[in-house]
Amino acid sequence: MLVASTFDSETYWREEGSSRLPFIPDPSRSRVVMAMDELLASLCGPEDTLLTRFEMDEAHMDYLAHIGFHFKQLSANVPSHEPNLFRALYEVPETDERLKQFSEMTPFSVVPYAHELLDRYNYSNKLPTLQDVKRVNSKLYSADLAKRLLGSSYSQPVFSADELAAVGRELMGLSNGVLLKDPFGVAGKGNMLFKNLSSLERVVSYLRKQEQAGSSTAFLVEPFLDVEYDFSCQFSIDESGSYQIIGLQQIINRQFAYVGSQVMQEENSHSLIRNGYFDVIEKLASSLYKDRYFGHVCVDSMILKDGTIVPIVEINARQSMGLVSHRLGERLENGKHGTFTFRTVGSRHRFDYGQWLRQLDDDGVLYPNHTGGGIIPLSPACMFAGYGESDYPQTLSEGSFIKGRLYLFVIARDVQEQKSLIDKLKERFEVQGGKWYG
Repeated sequence: MLVASTFDSETYWREEGSSRLPFIPDPSRSRVVMAMDELLASLCGPEDTLLTRFEMDEAHMDYLAHIGFHFKQLSANVPSHEPNLFRALYEVPETDERLKQFSEMTPFSVVPYAHELLDRYNYSNKLPTLQDVKRVNSKLYSADLAKRLLGSSYSQPVFSADELAAVGRELMGLSNGVLLKDPFGVAGKGNMLFKNLSSLERVVSYLRKQEQAGSSTAFLVEPFLDVEYDFSCQFSIDESGSYQIIGLQQIINRQFAYVGSQVMQEENSHSLIRNGYFDVIEKLASSLYKDRYFGHVCVDSMILKDGTIVPIVEINARQSMGLVSHRLGERLENGKHGTFTFRTVGSRHRFDYGQWLRQLDDDGVLYPNHTGGGIIPLSPACMFAGYGESDYPQTLSEGSFIKGRLYLFVIARDVQEQKSLIDKLKERFEVQGGKWYG
């Protein structure tokens, strides 16, 4: 099986000409996202081959094999100016002989050119259509399905700036704030919280100008809820419509942005069973299949402070970070459950990653340490934003860094030990001349 991915799927699912919320562009983010495919190592078995945009560090591959993750790896060798890996591979004029040896390809998500690549290399597995995938991944679909299955939804769709102003004003008088969601917003982008009418009116004006220029508006408006914790349920639907629960992950968010996940505590899982949560998931899976979707699904849910379960917050009809986290814990010896998370970092050069791992091992930071815990670094390519020694930018101004992202799986006995391990990791990263943004 060939395992391949293009992350930031929601970018490719958005309709052209849709209104957008204000955002601050981050030029460094694109290369980091392109390098995230190496995180899928945890989804690969010994018979699988992981296709990555950039070369994987040999020391990293050796370390993963040492802790039980055995797989083969290929580098795509395509230009980095095209962020969609499937498109970049499809537009290469010559057939890549390496890719012809596989009978199937499983993508992280169905995005443009995934079907075309399947056809080009005669892979036998089936995928849902791109149009069906777009539809079920929209938050408008999630809100509508919640209303159909549960009789109500906290989310209310609005289709113009004027409608947003009216609904927002009404909700502002009934709750502690108003949350505005882009139908294809993700990871902190495309969500805005308004605590007063003046901030809401500024965004209404911003959207009104886009409408006057020809953009179409579609957003979801929700009351700002008092949340105890967020969690997600991973499951898969096969081509016949049967579904299988994979796991539950408690989500760690920071200002609506995903920063990590960990296995849900057993007592919380039992509470969900008692309260009929999985009955809703069964109906949801059936509805998705009736709407012609099959494959991996991650449903975001939440528990409110008053104990209310909100089973359907968002539907992510694709593989997910929750799935990566679940598989990491599942495949480690004796099921070492940990916390999947990341830190934003910066570097001025590509240091020796293998030597760094050895230093972490000597310091008792690297998994497995003497207690059986430790940190598994997961993403050297993301950490260095996809740059190797030969192509690392040489013209950085004084005090500037190439921003990257260090993904981690932290196995610790408690929160204090987890913090101690991450603090030591930070020290070791800064010794290499790096910057730890947190």
